[in-house]
Amino acid sequence: MSLISHIDWVEVPFEVPGDHAGARVDAYLARRLHRYSRAEVQRLIGSGRVSLRGRAVKAAARVGPGDRIVVRYPRREEPPSRHASLDVLYEDGSLLAVAKPGDLLSHPTDKIVRGAATSILREQFGARLHLVHRLDRETSGVLLLAKDPAAARALTDAFTRRQVAKEYLALVRGRVAFSSRAVDLPLGREGGEIKVRQSVTKDGQPAATQFRRLAVGAGASLVAAAPRTGRLHQIRVHLASLGHPVLGDKLYTEDGAAYMKAVRRTLSTEDIAALGAERQMLHAWRLRLAHPSTGRPLEITAPPPEDFVACARALGIDVMGTVR
Repeated sequence: MSLISHIDWVEVPFEVPGDHAGARVDAYLARRLHRYSRAEVQRLIGSGRVSLRGRAVKAAARVGPGDRIVVRYPRREEPPSRHASLDVLYEDGSLLAVAKPGDLLSHPTDKIVRGAATSILREQFGARLHLVHRLDRETSGVLLLAKDPAAARALTDAFTRRQVAKEYLALVRGRVAFSSRAVDLPLGREGGEIKVRQSVTKDGQPAATQFRRLAVGAGASLVAAAPRTGRLHQIRVHLASLGHPVLGDKLYTEDGAAYMKAVRRTLSTEDIAALGAERQMLHAWRLRLAHPSTGRPLEITAPPPEDFVACARALGIDVMGTVR
């Protein structure tokens, strides 16, 4: 994924993964643009601000694997990014893996461009990079990018085919009773006031996550989560369904009232204290995959950031002494 800027417009590209091939353009973008309804996406397309394969597109057009959709947004004023560069975890001629902080978007949106990981990395490396997966804004950890289209296609295909093993660390509310548990519950949009909020629903998309309890502290636990599918907010929703929401998760703690307060900028210090952390304590810890060029096994690990370690320490959990 790359970013192309013009004087009055910002163009944000979306590369279509294989498991969305055949979807209508409007349906695909409605899934990706979480603040937009399908009707709003259709109006965006009707205004001529969406292109597919380099040409203006109609809402009913079908996307193919690896297709590139570009959405144009009016340029907005935004503050400078808080991060001048990102720490490199792994790099070779085909791949780049960086440690994404827990206050950074993976890719640009209509409101934030410079403060997104792909924009920062373009400035840092002076080259076009392809984002092959993404992390939620408040999720820290391993973010993987490809340096060329061939590697991007191979990695996108590997993620689609579930050939990339992902493992996360999460600090969650409550003392987890199970040592290991598989959760296989379908997920879909909840349909309430908060458009991005997902929920367990019988007619949702299949979603499976394997959890392991790593440590228990004062009213909280450290768990490892291995998602077998890649649904939006999957780990967070599955943990909330077990009665153990991620600490600091404004969207899935109770009814999401804290999320709405954050949107309205009325979140108080008391609200943050009740959530247990300033941001959601979810960390993309490790990726295991076959290298797209050589086929050799590759493991990339991101050490938990200081805020994650400090939050755990305050609860009596030694993260660095626990994870391996």
